[in-house]
Amino acid sequence: MRSFSFKMLVLVLISMAFLSAVAQEREIQIARLFKGVDGCFLITKVDNTEQYYYNKPQCLQVYSPCSTFKIANSLIALQTGVATGADFVIKWDSIRNPKEPWMAEKLPFKYWMQDHTLETAFKNSVVWYYQELARRIGETKMEELINRIAYGNNDISSGIDKFWLCGSMKVSAKEQVRFLRQFYNNKITGIEEKHIQTVKGIMLYETGDNYKLYGKTGGGRCSEEGVIGWYIGFIECEKGAYAFAMNMKAKSFAAFDNNRRIEVTKEILKELGCIKLEETLN
Repeated sequence: MRSFSFKMLVLVLISMAFLSAVAQEREIQIARLFKGVDGCFLITKVDNTEQYYYNKPQCLQVYSPCSTFKIANSLIALQTGVATGADFVIKWDSIRNPKEPWMAEKLPFKYWMQDHTLETAFKNSVVWYYQELARRIGETKMEELINRIAYGNNDISSGIDKFWLCGSMKVSAKEQVRFLRQFYNNKITGIEEKHIQTVKGIMLYETGDNYKLYGKTGGGRCSEEGVIGWYIGFIECEKGAYAFAMNMKAKSFAAFDNNRRIEVTKEILKELGCIKLEETLN
């Protein structure tokens, strides 16, 4: 009898511990912020005790990560030694990556046609730089570390320098948040903490009086139906640290002009109390 009671007590304690580790999930009403596009948003406290979402079905749907993969690509480049730090330089190859006339006045493309470091290539979303990183990493090491990280569907079969650019790799907003939580908590399998800290540093987007916002945009015309746009990252604020992912589907890139993905995310973060309305940005 005592043995049975003890076993029951252990099961109850285990169940309570499991339940306490599961995020409290809440739907947020933010449809007005996605006017003219199909959007979703998911944000989870990095200790997994809180979770908020908008349009769950879309948050579970997989899409090409596009340039949001630059976070994972940076980690893998550092872990393999292909990149030596945030200041690692790759010279612009004007033959392989010729300058197109339309790039001259359009951000961030007008900054692409020059030498870049890992940090400046991340900040300006320089595709050619990250394609060159991927080629230097090679298929064998890339596939090995992608599988360790467990990023999306882990599929790099469409080509070492294009699998994340409307290629074979697919990921959902939910999977992005899971990856970012592991990233923030320094628990990505196969990646040393020093490399995680380096990438966190280049992800910093802006600092307010009581918060720091880290993130990466991404987007592409991956189907005849239109374009996908991403913004993923994490925020540190007085309430704690939260990982988030949002995406928008639209007819054209014009729907994402003027940093709309970032501004919508900031509006949501204000509603959730992570960014205070009175804060002045640096």
